[in-house]
Amino acid sequence: MAATAPNATTSLIDAAPLPDLAVGAIVTVCAAKLLLHLFTSVMHYGYFRDELYYLDMARHLDWGYVDAAPLIAVYAKIALVMGGSLAALRILPALAGTALVALSSLIARELGGGRYAQFLAGLAVLLAPGVLVTDSLLTMNAFEPLFWMGCVLVIARILRTGNSRLWL
Repeated sequence: MAATAPNATTSLIDAAPLPDLAVGAIVTVCAAKLLLHLFTSVMHYGYFRDELYYLDMARHLDWGYVDAAPLIAVYAKIALVMGGSLAALRILPALAGTALVALSSLIARELGGGRYAQFLAGLAVLLAPGVLVTDSLLTMNAFEPLFWMGCVLVIARILRTGNSRLWL
């Protein structure tokens, strides 16, 4: 069978398969991240002053605020619907941090990393002190890295496959 030259719709990179997904490692590291936050920040300490402000913003939702993005009030509204307790408030950034760990492992896979590289990427994000701090309080900073890592994953996939439709 003769090999064909790549054209506008295919590339040589498409032919290279992705490494296997390290499902067990990703689930383990994500569970460790979530449990770490559940046993530390969710049940201990009091409300952070900004969290109280976000709860008040959630009671008066608007399209924008002078000093905060409108999505943080939506997150606080979700916490109010879940009961408005400290645990309900802090579970959302803990889940965002858990998703950040999973995304970092997926990015490592997208860049050609095997199971060990995926585990190591997730572990690095799990143990990063800055990420541990930001994911323990309901702040805008707990969700920003998640959105940016999602963008990095899309860009890495576009660069690997050449499929620019992923922007949509």
